[in-house]
Amino acid sequence: METPETQIDQDQTPEATAEPTEYHGRATYSPEDNKLRLYIGRVPRDEYLKLRADGWITLHKQREAGGGDFAATWTPGRRDTALEYAGIIEDEDMGPEDRAADRAERFSGYLGRRLNEATGHADGYEAGPQAHGYQDQARAERAAARHDRQGERAGDAWSKAEYWQRRTAGVIAHALYVSSPGVRMGRIKMLEAELRKAEASLEKYADLYRDFVKLSAIADPDQQTATVRAYLGARSIWADYHHPRPETVTREYMKGKKQSLYTLMTHVADEAGTSDITGAEACALFFSDHHAPATENDWTRHLRLRLAYENQMLEAQGGRLASVEIEPGGKLGGHLIVKASKSPTTGRVVSVQVLGEAVQGWVYRAKNVPGTDYALHQIDTERLSPGSYTAPTPESLKELANFKALAKAGTPKKDPCPLINPTDADAERLQAIWNERKRVKGQERLASNKYAYAPELEGEPSTVCRITQAVYSQNSGGTYSKAQTSGIKIGGVQCCGYENRSGEGNPVCKIRTTDGKSNMADRVIILTDKPQKPLPASVWIVPQPDQVPATA
Repeated sequence: METPETQIDQDQTPEATAEPTEYHGRATYSPEDNKLRLYIGRVPRDEYLKLRADGWITLHKQREAGGGDFAATWTPGRRDTALEYAGIIEDEDMGPEDRAADRAERFSGYLGRRLNEATGHADGYEAGPQAHGYQDQARAERAAARHDRQGERAGDAWSKAEYWQRRTAGVIAHALYVSSPGVRMGRIKMLEAELRKAEASLEKYADLYRDFVKLSAIADPDQQTATVRAYLGARSIWADYHHPRPETVTREYMKGKKQSLYTLMTHVADEAGTSDITGAEACALFFSDHHAPATENDWTRHLRLRLAYENQMLEAQGGRLASVEIEPGGKLGGHLIVKASKSPTTGRVVSVQVLGEAVQGWVYRAKNVPGTDYALHQIDTERLSPGSYTAPTPESLKELANFKALAKAGTPKKDPCPLINPTDADAERLQAIWNERKRVKGQERLASNKYAYAPELEGEPSTVCRITQAVYSQNSGGTYSKAQTSGIKIGGVQCCGYENRSGEGNPVCKIRTTDGKSNMADRVIILTDKPQKPLPASVWIVPQPDQVPATA
């Protein structure tokens, strides 16, 4: 079976020439660990240092076990290095399990030698006398010291034997772990993310190239220079310092220095105010070191082939649940699925909420359903096997419908808080209240601190904003949006929806608002293409002192 690397490199083998290249090594690629291996024996010192600088590591102890003289994680540059030595990259004969078995066998040899050493030292220690009696005190002390050293060597050898025993078990466990279906699923997820990132980079470069094609087509030189300068600053692509300054530069200290296109376009080269290059020259410099965009490159091809290999291996191991169309009403491990959440990127189901027993207190990824004796437990599905899922049946769908009805009946009813598009008169009245409240707060701040700053007393008061539904939709939604909905409480007090949820602090309605100018009151929005309704009468009630108003 062809691996991803062999499929790539068979198309990229150097063309045959009149004098064929003489290769003196063998190169392999293993898709399991994404590593290239070079079997080239000893190399000169300069080549050795070059390989190490390029990321290749030496594996001389694994030569007999098939580990190769050098190994490195795949990159386009290292692939080219392997082709220079071998001419073609072959499949790696030994998989992770075989390599782990060879390592375990080698470690077992180390273990046996340490055990023999420990046994020999222990026997020598036991055979020694319990007491060293000599007429010469120094001789007796030396004999006792030699006897003690034998005991220490025996203990040290036992420790080394235990170490190699742990290493042997660890090597085998790691090989089984990396080839397990769950870990392979995680590896596929990582490869998919890397592929999306590589494809987004290609698309971004294609947009950049197309923009420079349009910029180079501008006929008016002055307009072209101004447009290119503005484009370079807006796109933040001025950080590539690899363009030489032109020979027309009059300042000696600037000649020969590498600069970015943005610097060459914005820096004033002489006292007359002339820039180093024009817009046409900037476009020419860009095209001199940027090729036409491609739909794929070495990285995207390699990642696609790796994904194909990993998916094929995973299918041979039984597949994964993420490839199954999971629907509410089915069962996961015998538990009813209430909700299935899909990834917006891949469109696959990544997690489900299953019905389980109610929990006490806080439990990770579990939430009790009000009015029932059940809780919803969230479970990730990407690393589960397809056999854990059961498709919906009429009985399970009926069970799901009964649960939804029970949950709906037990859900507490919320107080009505309608979203209103106010009339012109109500909007102007509410805006005046907000402006006055802002002005009073500024005066209070100045009265309490004479060094305080109150810009709301100097600027123009906010006015009602009249826009269409389409404009509002473009500017709303998200944490940092310009427009949003705001709750209105008694007295026309604006709230954020989470303040003073009990008592008189509850909002009586919601309206659309947008930010005012710096430190000024928010603006009331009226949708000109939607029906208008008056605000509730409670909005105009003046709060009593015992009520808890919130600040605007």
